[in-house]
Amino acid sequence: MSTVFHSQTDGQTERLNQTIEAYLRAFVSKEQDDWVRLLAMAEFAYNNSTTTGNGTSPFYANYSFHPAAINHASTEPFNPASQLYAHWMHTVHDKSRKGLEDAQERMRRYTDPTRKEPPAYQVGDLEILNGHNIKTRRPSKKLDHKNHGPFQIEKIVSPLAVRLMLPRKWKIHNVFHVSLLELYRTSEHRAPPDPSKVL
Repeated sequence: MSTVFHSQTDGQTERLNQTIEAYLRAFVSKEQDDWVRLLAMAEFAYNNSTTTGNGTSPFYANYSFHPAAINHASTEPFNPASQLYAHWMHTVHDKSRKGLEDAQERMRRYTDPTRKEPPAYQVGDLEILNGHNIKTRRPSKKLDHKNHGPFQIEKIVSPLAVRLMLPRKWKIHNVFHVSLLELYRTSEHRAPPDPSKVL
């Protein structure tokens, strides 16, 4: 499960979706009613293309060859010994894994200098939730509350994600990225608001 409203946790799928959309945009009809028939060809084209992450294609990583897009005349089958084939596949997988690790390291080098360390959360802490992605019944988003809460932390899912105890009527996924949270600071002059009455 990924966190709510934070696509960075699943950036690989998001990037793949953009690639498939670019393919469909080039070949879909003007009425855009034939894109479903193009999905199989889009899948084949993507799986047969070399990725920048690991330097090989998904087909090559799984089968150690690139299938032909056009059916040629059949040739004599080539069947190497199973041990040789298994060794070859392990080599391809190791190379692909190394390529992905290198790509992750490159991304980490670009991202880490601007990233701050998340606070040390504890179960039971009260947090304010950023309301940017929360839809309320108020007619104008511009005049709506910027933050909601406070809400109690129910579970620390990871250093970058926590599960909040939200009102049942909200009916949204309750795991949030820490960038959407802010520590609730209590005041001795007023009691904390009731989260169930926010919306």
